Amino acid sequence: MKTTTKITAGAAAAVALAAAPGAIATGVQAYEGRSAADGTTSAQGSATQGSTGSTGSADAGSSADATQTPQWTRRNVGNGYGYESYGSGGTGTGSAGSSTGSGSSGVSQTADGSLVSGTPITSMKGVVLIDTVLDGGEGKGTGMVLTSDGEVLTNYHVVDGSTSITVTDTVSGKTYQASVVGHDETHDIAVLQLKDASGLATVNLSQTTAQVGAAVTAVGQGGGQGTLYQVSGTVSALGQSITAQDSSSASSAEKLTGLIQTTADVVPGYSGGPLLDTDGQVIGIDTAASSSGDIDGYAVPITEAKSIADQIVAGTRTATVHIGPRAALGVQVTDSGSSASGYGQGYGQSYGQGYGRGSGQSYGQGYDPQSGSTNSTTSTSGAAVAEVVSGSAAAKAGITAGSTITAVDGQSVASAAALSSELSDDYPGTSVKVTWTDASGTAHTATVTLGTSTVN
Repeated sequence: MKTTTKITAGAAAAVALAAAPGAIATGVQAYEGRSAADGTTSAQGSATQGSTGSTGSADAGSSADATQTPQWTRRNVGNGYGYESYGSGGTGTGSAGSSTGSGSSGVSQTADGSLVSGTPITSMKGVVLIDTVLDGGEGKGTGMVLTSDGEVLTNYHVVDGSTSITVTDTVSGKTYQASVVGHDETHDIAVLQLKDASGLATVNLSQTTAQVGAAVTAVGQGGGQGTLYQVSGTVSALGQSITAQDSSSASSAEKLTGLIQTTADVVPGYSGGPLLDTDGQVIGIDTAASSSGDIDGYAVPITEAKSIADQIVAGTRTATVHIGPRAALGVQVTDSGSSASGYGQGYGQSYGQGYGRGSGQSYGQGYDPQSGSTNSTTSTSGAAVAEVVSGSAAAKAGITAGSTITAVDGQSVASAAALSSELSDDYPGTSVKVTWTDASGTAHTATVTLGTSTVN
């Protein structure tokens, strides 16, 4: 199974928003690095929704051979304007590693470091630009109009962690505020509803499956520049499995299966856009791309995406389909003994002649958010609470900053990511039993009623 990069575009955020998409939804914020497939650790001191060249700070040192096994990521973090430039702890700064090696000739870099690919087009019927606001940052992606009254299909990672969503119809130029009707994180699908929309043109969905060797065109907001791009290619394989790793997430990597693989040079910002056949019908939804060497694009088959969208619109809850807003516990957490400001190794990838890699150490010790002092000790295993939202479920239960959450409903919680996982599928109003140890070492257990998350 390949490791891949999600292709949403975004600008740098002030802090890492969450340990996982579920963490965002549950109101659990985390600041934690994660081990990549090649053994490096990414730091989460700054984060974005998406992955175009971003404007945070990235730890990077020497460049490495671009022919290494590609590291893919959903969003960009850091200042290395790279296909997957991510990383720096809040205490680490640096610049992107120099770029060497050969890259895909179809990709270029704009003056602000964003990657673009293909040919710009003024508009396309049924295709919309999606702009999101995060906690201290922003993200950009693409979507497809399913109904004239404003149901829009996109990737969940395009809107994951957003606090507001603005959608622009590329034909009329009109903008709309949007809400998330529901999502399926497992298959990376979400449906949006545009406010006060009517008379919108819709995309044409194909009823047939893709064929290897067939010519295709990918369309999306390449580079997050507010402009549609289209890039051609061919279908190179079907039924592909990839692992999509989220640079702003400390959770385990997400596995996607049954994807269409193409030679189209899709870049950040194409996420959620259509993959078209020669008749202009949608056969897939652009979702991911390789990060080194010649680019391989990956798309969720439209038949699968539409089936999930239909479940969402019908309000059908399943083990993977979540309807409406997430639940919120109301805490910011990190792994016990680690830094709420970011730590670990930074990792950046930049573009010069082709694809290059750079990595560097940003922070190696624990950090005490209360005193500001560093230490190298390890405290109780669990999710360390850095901040509690006033009036939240956690606050009402008596959980305070400096506590460590160790279990939910009797299930042990060993990390911030584990807490996110335990809460990610819950709905507002759900009662859960939370066990924690306060700063003095005293253990507590209380049943809390989860609130409603303010982020998607």
